[in-house]
Amino acid sequence: DWLTNSIGAIMFFNTRSAVLQTISAINFINFKDNNIFAAGKAFANQPQYWKDFKTLFNSDFLLERRDGLKLNVNEADIADMAKRGGVRGVISELLKLGFLPTQLADSFAIASGGSTFYRNRVKALEKEGMSTKDAEVKAFQDFRETAEESQQSSRPDKISMQQAGPLGRIILAFANTPA
Repeated sequence: DWLTNSIGAIMFFNTRSAVLQTISAINFINFKDNNIFAAGKAFANQPQYWKDFKTLFNSDFLLERRDGLKLNVNEADIADMAKRGGVRGVISELLKLGFLPTQLADSFAIASGGSTFYRNRVKALEKEGMSTKDAEVKAFQDFRETAEESQQSSRPDKISMQQAGPLGRIILAFANTPA
């Protein structure tokens, strides 16, 4: 608990972490249907791009990644936290809120990079003969898999032994890159 909370205190409202998170938008560029030219073309269609961005940003997947965190804390929230876990509960919840900028930047990066990926994958699947509805479902699955592979994931099958180990939990909290 002490180690986890000390890392949380250091990372509290860490703007560097949040800004660096946005760089990962390029993780969705590939050499197939979302190459740099196809991504640029999809981005140029601004109405469709922002529609896709909104869909992805508000998807259950990204809402879950953000863990439904709220932007403000009031007295009732603090009282509820204290009822559930005393001082530890309050500290834990406040530390979660401290990661909000990083979580929002993470969602922004995934949705902004993923929007061109998603749209180009839908088009590619439609060319293969899939219906629009089926192509959208499959493209979203592919988008989610790409995001979980290239972004920090909490899925056990996506975490390396280095990330799961005690030393990794300390070191990689400050320099986490895909292993």
